[in-house]
Amino acid sequence: MAQRHRASHGSLFLMELIFSILLFTIIATICIVGFVKSHTLSRDASLQTHYVTIASNIAEIIRSGETVEDTISSFGTYYPDAVILVGDGTEEVALSKAKIKETDLPAILHIYYDDAFHPCAHSDAAYCAEVTLGMDSRLLTADIGVRIGGNTAHVYDLTIEHFFHNMAGE
Repeated sequence: MAQRHRASHGSLFLMELIFSILLFTIIATICIVGFVKSHTLSRDASLQTHYVTIASNIAEIIRSGETVEDTISSFGTYYPDAVILVGDGTEEVALSKAKIKETDLPAILHIYYDDAFHPCAHSDAAYCAEVTLGMDSRLLTADIGVRIGGNTAHVYDLTIEHFFHNMAGE
């Protein structure tokens, strides 16, 4: 009779141990899923912050110019590897070699960034800021789009306008 009692007590302990392991496994799975989700959200928010910073920096360069020519030459100063699309939009010319004037607008500029979000040459690029400049009277319009690698879709867009009070030659 004593042996039956011990066997019953042992199987109850085994059932309790299995239940505890099962409960621990379920809770651990929920926690791991939560940690992975929070890591993904954090990474995405960090990338979005970089995209906003890139577009904001370009917008500030545009807003700081006194003339269209000053604004475009500032791009060459801050981004020496920036290029401008010419012709049918497939040929890139280094912005430092091109002399862009107000009459040449609309124009598309490409500014390339590496994995660490530092300006770089096209060959090292992981990201691209595409700036479409247009002029209407004294109002410069810039559509700034940030894209990943060779994709054509923008992951962040910003449109700004800058009114030039004094035009060159006035």
